[in-house]
Amino acid sequence: MEYSLKNSKLNVFLETVKQVFDCKFFPFVTAFWVLACYYLGWDVACIYYVCLTGAAMFLLLDDLTPLLPHILFMNVITSAQNSPLDIWSSAGSDYYVRIENLIQIVLMVVVLITALIIRLVRSAKREKFKPNTIFWGLCALSATFVLNGIGSEYFGYKNPVFGAVLSFAFLAIYVVVYMNCKLTQENFIKICLGFVAFSGLIMTELIIKYIADYDRIIHNGHIIKDLIVLGWGVWNYVGTFLAISIPPVCLLAAKSKYGYLFYLYAALLVIGALFTGSRQAMMGSIFAFGISSIALMVKSRTRIANAVIFGFIVLSVVIVISIFRQEVLEIFKKLIKDLFNENGELNLNNHRLKLWTSALNFFKKYPVIGGGFYLEFELFDIVGIGEFIPKFAHNTFAEILGTCGILGMAAYLAHRVTTVIEFFKKPSLNKFFIAASILTLLLICLVDNYIFYILPTLIYSSMLHFATGKEKTEQTK
Repeated sequence: MEYSLKNSKLNVFLETVKQVFDCKFFPFVTAFWVLACYYLGWDVACIYYVCLTGAAMFLLLDDLTPLLPHILFMNVITSAQNSPLDIWSSAGSDYYVRIENLIQIVLMVVVLITALIIRLVRSAKREKFKPNTIFWGLCALSATFVLNGIGSEYFGYKNPVFGAVLSFAFLAIYVVVYMNCKLTQENFIKICLGFVAFSGLIMTELIIKYIADYDRIIHNGHIIKDLIVLGWGVWNYVGTFLAISIPPVCLLAAKSKYGYLFYLYAALLVIGALFTGSRQAMMGSIFAFGISSIALMVKSRTRIANAVIFGFIVLSVVIVISIFRQEVLEIFKKLIKDLFNENGELNLNNHRLKLWTSALNFFKKYPVIGGGFYLEFELFDIVGIGEFIPKFAHNTFAEILGTCGILGMAAYLAHRVTTVIEFFKKPSLNKFFIAASILTLLLICLVDNYIFYILPTLIYSSMLHFATGKEKTEQTK
């Protein structure tokens, strides 16, 4: 009798925990804790929270949709005071390599991965796994990642290890989401509210950064973007995360009775991305807001209000450009100068063009399987991430060609084609906004590397099923 009573209390406790995790507002609790740990410098405490709650989600929840917002916060754990970023001659902290901290971090990561593997095994036992075309495409891509650089002079033991970790980030997360998440209206709302909490955290840190260092960041009326460095990333990171949050926020604008409030918040995220000074974030945020606005004016609960807001925004942009037309022209002149010389030819001194050229030269040297991920580029060292994360070509296609050769490119193109086909089989408004977020990330990756950085990779792979899967017509209870 005593055992039954204890068991009953345990069941009540576990059921309560499940309800807390499953609550659509739980990401705001996580955002508050991560933000508090950021300014207190409690990085290890934050890692304990993120990993243990993530592991509990794997083991307890029937539907793993709450895990997707949780993955977002894994990208913004590192505080400014403990950051390993060694940038612009500013030495990073040794916090993450201190033995007492490193042991705890590794332990928590092992706990989280173990819970993921247990969930995969349980899922396979519960129902038969039915592989789709995206799964097979990811398998082919993962194989080329593991085989990267075999036979090249740059090949070493780290190549297959990094390839395996990257493959795990792409394939394992997609499979666990594919098998354990239902595409219901309720779940789409949970994901989007997670992006609201996530972007709110980033906006808070960005605003506080401006307040603390305003005199340094704003110089002669210009933004010195090099000074917009948070503990977990530089200006490009900050702007990219804001940009990919815009379409999910706009999904709430399409579905909510007071959707125009979310639409205004999405416009605020665009402003935040612009104030990072990141050109790729500017491009990505304007693209994300543009296609989301079109969708909102075509199909949403508050079409008229959204159309009025969009018209006001366009009018405001026109007025600002007309007032500051000289400054705007200077920006475009600088962009053109970066890409083209005075003769109208490509400016080969441009850093990214140099990287792309180098990657293509490696491809010519090792055309079949590539030169491997650890190529020796002449510039753009990846600072503060350690020896394991390699240097990248700052372009998805150049990177894959240089590192994984024609086999890798064929697998990646097959993956891209299958995702497009699966999306268009049964498109919906919900899937459109998630796909728009993914597309924004992929466009930014034409000039950067996020899809290869492991933690941002998890964002991509976890959202993939919600952009391409079969949506349920009935809402779950």
